[in-house]
Amino acid sequence: MIRVAAVGDIHMGPDSEGLLRPAFETLPDCADVLLLAGDLTRHGTPEEARVVAREVRGLPVPVVAVLGNHDHHDEQPEKVTAILRDAGVTVLEGE
Repeated sequence: MIRVAAVGDIHMGPDSEGLLRPAFETLPDCADVLLLAGDLTRHGTPEEARVVAREVRGLPVPVVAVLGNHDHHDEQPEKVTAILRDAGVTVLEGE
């Protein structure tokens, strides 16, 4: 059995940095993988994507993400995807 923790619509921005990391640190106790299910950012900017990346970088479980419509608002989904992938996230974008 695989335990999946899932969260979506987190709409992270510069002012929300550090809010989710404490909860994410407890993941090994309850999940084998974390799914980030869309609308990870407010407007899809690289700055917002970096906030998400810092929240999940180095977590003790694999992180898989799909982008939502908000993550495309700034018309830079490739940059958002690259930033998340650089943080170790498996992004299922266009695959």
